[in-house]
Amino acid sequence: MNTESDAILLPWWKNPANILIGVVVVAIFLGSVGYSVGNRAGRVQHNSVDVGFLQDMRVHHEQAVAIASVYLDIWTDGNAVERTIAREIQFDQSFESGRMVQLLRIFGASEVNETDQAMTWMNETHDAMSSMHDPVPLERMPGLATDEQLQELRRAKGVEADKLFAQLMIAHHNGGLDMAEYAVEHGKNNEVLGLAAAMVAAQTSELAELNRILSSL
Repeated sequence: MNTESDAILLPWWKNPANILIGVVVVAIFLGSVGYSVGNRAGRVQHNSVDVGFLQDMRVHHEQAVAIASVYLDIWTDGNAVERTIAREIQFDQSFESGRMVQLLRIFGASEVNETDQAMTWMNETHDAMSSMHDPVPLERMPGLATDEQLQELRRAKGVEADKLFAQLMIAHHNGGLDMAEYAVEHGKNNEVLGLAAAMVAAQTSELAELNRILSSL
């Protein structure tokens, strides 16, 4: 006859009762985390313009940083003010890109535009200017340089490099300004509105300086 001393004592992690308790605890924990994240995203006020702007402007910013990086790599004794602007673009737009990713995560939205069309969010209001905001392929967003233009910048030297950088960034900023101004007017989230407004201010200032430099070269 078996006694209590004869019973086989299983390790706690193999005991069926403990396993069941563990599964329940994990399920409750994961459920609470999911609810918390989902509830947080639900509480943050935003609209489709906020999301679309962040997704597309990330792509736009990435190329601005790339253009600035190429220029800084080839810069030797070129225009010192342009070098300062390039460094500011590298830092500021890299920082803004990181914050845009964070905001998209908070909104519970994809970090990237998963379609091949950009600027669809600029038709949300159906205003009289909507014809200016027709969706375009991501790689053809206003202001984006072509691969050929980037290669030309990589090969440029001296004053030629200064001119090309100014021309590319003027076109790039003009394209980005249109999106940022639209987001300021039609976005909903306060931080997105502030971010877009800051972009408008910074890029307007840089545009004035770049145009001044270009006219003097």
